[in-house]
Amino acid sequence: MKICLLLAEHCAAANATLTLEVLGAANRFSAAAEPPFACTTASLDGRSVATFSGQRLAVDAALDDVGPVDLVIIPGFLFTLREALPSFVRYGDWLRRQHDRGAVLASMCTASFLLAECGLLDGRTATTHWAFASLFRRRYPAVRLDERLLLCDDGQVVTSGGATAAMDLLQHLLQRLGPPAVAEQCAHHLLVDRVREYQAPYALWKPSRGHGDEAVLRVQDWLEVHHALPVSIDALASRFGFGERQFKRRFKEATGLAPLAYLQALRLEAAKRLLQDSRQSLESITAAVGYEDVSSFRRLFQREVGLSPSAFREKFRPAVTMQP
Repeated sequence: MKICLLLAEHCAAANATLTLEVLGAANRFSAAAEPPFACTTASLDGRSVATFSGQRLAVDAALDDVGPVDLVIIPGFLFTLREALPSFVRYGDWLRRQHDRGAVLASMCTASFLLAECGLLDGRTATTHWAFASLFRRRYPAVRLDERLLLCDDGQVVTSGGATAAMDLLQHLLQRLGPPAVAEQCAHHLLVDRVREYQAPYALWKPSRGHGDEAVLRVQDWLEVHHALPVSIDALASRFGFGERQFKRRFKEATGLAPLAYLQALRLEAAKRLLQDSRQSLESITAAVGYEDVSSFRRLFQREVGLSPSAFREKFRPAVTMQP
């Protein structure tokens, strides 16, 4: 299998080197006469690239000198996205040619922005790092973004969210495209558990407040304090001097969420904090954040967060410090 590791300026060195080492391990574990994975590193002009950490990564070739490949892997830009973003359109022609020839395109973390900027995610379901989801959604409305997912395989395009999801992506690609025995050997020797599906448990949702709509900000302030109370949209609109239809439209334009979805997000964040920081029962937490039925709330939490409330508490509760 021919693979191109596309290295762009400001990319994450850890993503790049992890890819090379995992593919090298896969070749080592293969029993075939020829290594199953032939990887070429390439940059736009064939020159070395500067990474986020200041390292320079040498490459094998310029993109235009790389022939048809089966797979393109693109490291992410977790802390350097804004610096790298203006250059992304320059990769479009080459990526589209590879895609048209049948290559699978795989992005790590915020490298999904590179694919989206080139129009390669339009009409597809994709994911990205949860912290950049709002920016992604505003910039690429034609993409069906689901930032709850840690990994999204949409056939010829595979996207992942978060820096540590690089290993999940690589393991998924080995399972899908490589010899099954090699993927299994890599998982055992590299101590990789099953490929994770969701990044939602790790996400920290913060309300959008930089929109400049003072009337909507007043509603947000009220909801922050009173989200546990029974709330109807028509009553909320009336309280702040809106007509119901106008309120729904204006609130979503400002915050990116419909009022009910915004209220649900506030309640889920409150529940997550209580699960982490208190010993309250689920029944008590359910009531404290504004829900009545524990079973319904459990299902909602599982759907939106990707873990049950009890599993979330177990995973994220503070470690107990042993006293001497």
